[in-house]
Amino acid sequence: MFVFANESEKGSEYMKRSDSLRRKKEFRYTYRAGKSCGGRLLSMVYAKNRSAQPKIGFSVSKKIGNSVVRNRVKRRLREALTPLIPSIRSGVNIIFIARDAVVEAPFLTIRESMLSQLDRAGLIKPRETQKDL
Repeated sequence: MFVFANESEKGSEYMKRSDSLRRKKEFRYTYRAGKSCGGRLLSMVYAKNRSAQPKIGFSVSKKIGNSVVRNRVKRRLREALTPLIPSIRSGVNIIFIARDAVVEAPFLTIRESMLSQLDRAGLIKPRETQKDL
C-alpha cells in the first residue's frame, strides 16, 4: 500500500517549509471547509486547496502539557509524517490534531495512526502513481 524511502535517502528527506500550513487564514479555512476523521491518538481535518502539493499543519492544545511537551509532540508528528508526504495526494490542506494519548505513544504507532487516517480519508495516492523513493 505504501512505499517508504530507501535507507540511503532517509537523511535527506525532511518536511519542507513550503509543505506547511503557516497562516491563521489557512488553518481557519481548513477547519471551516474541511472534513474530519479521528482516532485514539490523533484527529485529522482536511480540505481541498489549489496548490500543487499537500500543505500540512499540526495543532497541539495546551491541555496536552507544558510548552516543552507540546513542542516535542509536534516534532514527533512532523518526523512521523515526513516519509508519508510523497504518497499524499496534491491539492489538499491537512491538520493533525494531537490528543493526550500521543504523548506516551510509540513512534511507529503514531505513524500507523496517521497512515490509517490518510487512507480512510482517501488522501493516499494509488500505488502505481507513487514515486519509488
